[in-house]
Amino acid sequence: MGKKSQIQMGESIAILFIFFVLLIFGFVFYMNIMKGSAKVEVEENIQLKAVGIAQKASFLPELQCSEENVRVEDCIDRHKLEAVHNLLSENNIYYFDIFEFSNISVRKVYPFPEVGETIDWELYDNVPGEFTSKLSTFIPVSLFNSTTKSYDFGILAVEVYTK
Repeated sequence: MGKKSQIQMGESIAILFIFFVLLIFGFVFYMNIMKGSAKVEVEENIQLKAVGIAQKASFLPELQCSEENVRVEDCIDRHKLEAVHNLLSENNIYYFDIFEFSNISVRKVYPFPEVGETIDWELYDNVPGEFTSKLSTFIPVSLFNSTTKSYDFGILAVEVYTK
């Protein structure tokens, strides 16, 4: 009678051991899946932040063109563009809340520049010393010259850095 109960107790311990081993494997598998989905979610949040900063830069009222107090879509006034760098650098703390760690610049791409003509404008430059990722967004814009009443084609480049 004593041997039968010892065998049943050994079987119970073996079943419990197998159950806990399977439970541990399941938990490890579940944690790996959760870790992978957390990385995907973090990457999506970084991309959403980059798109938000790019939208804020493209709709910056300090750069917008206007005709008779009506805002023109996807247009940057070249005279405002040349003056806005000083404004952004003087109020760096205010614009850090908006643009965080990013680099924002405008480049004229068409028509091809004449000799001595400015084709690159650095608007905001706050690049951290060390960063883990960099996302670039390029937005096509019209560059309006109000003295000649002409439009050029340009690219608004927004590079967002994350630590």
